[in-house]
Amino acid sequence: MYQSVAWDKRMTLRAIFAECAIAASGSFMMTVDALGQKQTLRDQLVGTWTLLSWEQKKGDGTKIERYGAAPKGIAFFDAGGRYIITVMRSDRAKYASNTLWQGTPEENKETADGTITYFGTYSANEADSSIAIHVEGSSFPNWNGTEQKRFVAIAGDLLTLTVRPPAGDVVDVIWKRAK
Repeated sequence: MYQSVAWDKRMTLRAIFAECAIAASGSFMMTVDALGQKQTLRDQLVGTWTLLSWEQKKGDGTKIERYGAAPKGIAFFDAGGRYIITVMRSDRAKYASNTLWQGTPEENKETADGTITYFGTYSANEADSSIAIHVEGSSFPNWNGTEQKRFVAIAGDLLTLTVRPPAGDVVDVIWKRAK
């Protein structure tokens, strides 16, 4: 009887150790599989990005920095499919009145010409590395309610959003992931 109980305990312990080893091995394999999988475009895009440059390339090869050589901007893309993008010139003059709603016509024009902001929802297209954005609101009212396409390239902490209209200039906007 004593031998039988001891044998049962050893077999039970061996079975427990074997099950633990199998479970640990399976967990390790799942972790390796998860690490080996490529993140989706949406997963890579989610986060906060700060603007590095905004450049328009004309058909004749000339380049325009519409928001200046050192533009400021931020882009947020959340996991739920919402975004906001803001770009502005960093060299805009301050309003002489120092009051938000009391700019001169020239100051207001400079602000409008030197700023673009828009927000809404987006969806990612893995096949062509693009996002479709639905503009719910924009500082340029003609964009309100429109659907637009941005091609996406992500390399490390750099994000390039490219606009390629069927006829017109190509625009590259380069962002760096905020830390």
